[in-house]
Amino acid sequence: MPLYGCAGRIKLRKVVRRGGLAGEADMKRLCTSILALTALVATPATAQDDWDLGRDPERRLTIAAVTYDNFGVAVRCMDGVLSLVVSGLPEGPGIRNIRHRLGDQPAMNGRWVSSGNGGAAFSIWPAATAAYLAGGGRWVFEVPDGERVRRISADIPASATAIGEVFTACGRTLSPSSREDEPDQEDFAGLRWVRVPEPNFPSRTDAASGLAAITCTVTARGDLRGCRVESEFPEGAGFGRATTMAAHRDGKVGPSEPGQDMEGRRVSWYVRYNMSDVEPLPTIPSRLPDRPERNGERPPAEAD
Repeated sequence: MPLYGCAGRIKLRKVVRRGGLAGEADMKRLCTSILALTALVATPATAQDDWDLGRDPERRLTIAAVTYDNFGVAVRCMDGVLSLVVSGLPEGPGIRNIRHRLGDQPAMNGRWVSSGNGGAAFSIWPAATAAYLAGGGRWVFEVPDGERVRRISADIPASATAIGEVFTACGRTLSPSSREDEPDQEDFAGLRWVRVPEPNFPSRTDAASGLAAITCTVTARGDLRGCRVESEFPEGAGFGRATTMAAHRDGKVGPSEPGQDMEGRRVSWYVRYNMSDVEPLPTIPSRLPDRPERNGERPPAEAD
């Protein structure tokens, strides 16, 4: 059974750099994490069908993944928090700006975060990115790599079921409008801060730094309610909870012009805790499902 990065099946072309394949060390870390999940029940699908789907009820984990020998993407729900991880990218620390395009869809300028100098990157706005990928197509990444931009591309199958199952596990619904409905960047819906929430650093965490992105609904008075964690790094470190608590307690927005209706609008932003754009985060665990060998191969991912 091939595991993500553990058994070669489809090769990246032209990816030798600084003595090895891009993301090679990160693949080894991913393999270690995957092998710890051998009890995960994976449901395979053909390359033309859907993404691989796996569940582990004990860990409250549902995951959909597409894997290659040296590149892969996974959407997962773990403990009610959605995440999306891509591995096999040029190494880079902290927050990363990555431009990517799927098929004929408009390009996205995404914000991603990496741990250390690894080749894995997590989307800060995973729901919008996952909804974008559900349509399938040729996925092209433009990733800063030192003084140049590295271009990586791979054929991603459409997902009619698997990504939707992950959304459902996280209390979300994947629909044709999800790409537009889910936040893909900081957005204050034309409003302005009246009182900026000031979250406290989580008291029960071993992490020295972190990040959390949230979305909140605005009341008629400008208070923030129904805040939801969009992403948290490191996962389970308490930064998401700290951010939502501060938003509910202190956050207040106001109209940017007289007479502006605020009720029901959604605002999205992220908070950094003791970190700059280039400061690496602690190691972020990545888990992708074991799955049986496929019949046939996907077209290879490419890098230049």
